Amino acid sequence: MKNKPSIVLNEPSFYVLLALSKENLSGYELTRVILNITKGRLEVKTGTMYPLLKRLDDLKLIKLRDEEQGRNKKTYALTDKGHKVLNEEIQRIQEKIHEIKFYMNTEREDNHDEKNK
Repeated sequence: MKNKPSIVLNEPSFYVLLALSKENLSGYELTRVILNITKGRLEVKTGTMYPLLKRLDDLKLIKLRDEEQGRNKKTYALTDKGHKVLNEEIQRIQEKIHEIKFYMNTEREDNHDEKNK
């Protein structure tokens, strides 16, 4: 059995970490980037985003950066721990994809064998 990830992420948390892996972003920018990454499938509203950012900050996966000069804009950055958890989650997803493909191919072969009997 493979090692369990240190933290299992829900979908919005995963996409926050993924977006922050490229650049520091504000909460509003994160909502836009996540919408873009998921091609409109996942819309994280403000009422969800800010409690989510607080939770990820409490878990030390992200950190609040200083406000940008001259603007009242808070940005978030991925921590080293956040990078580690994101990479674990990506690995977990890749393993799931491999398992699904294996199962689907095995299933087809089993059904094919049964039909040929």
